[in-house]
Amino acid sequence: MAKRTQKQFQNKPAARKQAPAPARRKDKQDSLFSAGREEFIFGRQNFIWIGVGLALVCLGLLAMAGGSMPDANTWDPDIIYSFRRITLAPFLMVAGFVVVIYGIFKKSNTEAIAQPDNSTAE
Repeated sequence: MAKRTQKQFQNKPAARKQAPAPARRKDKQDSLFSAGREEFIFGRQNFIWIGVGLALVCLGLLAMAGGSMPDANTWDPDIIYSFRRITLAPFLMVAGFVVVIYGIFKKSNTEAIAQPDNSTAE
């Protein structure tokens, strides 16, 4: 083999390898969240029940709030240990959680509309 000089290497253009361009899709791709379905998992009634439950939980939290003393030098247990804070507020919160769980597990009406009954009475 013949020896190449530095001039021969400098005169040659560098050959670059280029990766092929990625193929582009022409059809619209479904989003990750829809997964090919057009309807929601929950129906309208489910969202109403969940909203009512969350409102009950927030109402319980608001009922539990407060309790500051009017004077820093006095202690009044009736303000902190009142019926509203000790009994009513936790009851509202537990009731709200029960309503939210009911709203999640309630069977929605959208499945009944999507799959009509094909049985005929003869």
